[in-house]
Amino acid sequence: MPLSPIKKYARLQKKKRDLERKVLAHVKKNGTCLYDALSIRFDPNHTAEVQPVLRGLKEYGYIDVCRNKKVTITTFGRQQLEAKGLK
Repeated sequence: MPLSPIKKYARLQKKKRDLERKVLAHVKKNGTCLYDALSIRFDPNHTAEVQPVLRGLKEYGYIDVCRNKKVTITTFGRQQLEAKGLK
């Protein structure tokens, strides 16, 4: 039986949130990372799934992307990880 549109959407949202948490945890643990390196690490098959996640994290202030494409986690991003219990 195929999934309903609501269940498909919920599954996609969960996958996106999981990827957001993984990216934030990685940047927190490893420090400054290159934007392109994060794209390759979290999307090795080049499916373009990580690009909207990285843009969203930047837009909502969880990460900061400098002119030289280096990504750092913001204080707000750290707080979000801690709020989710991922210290």
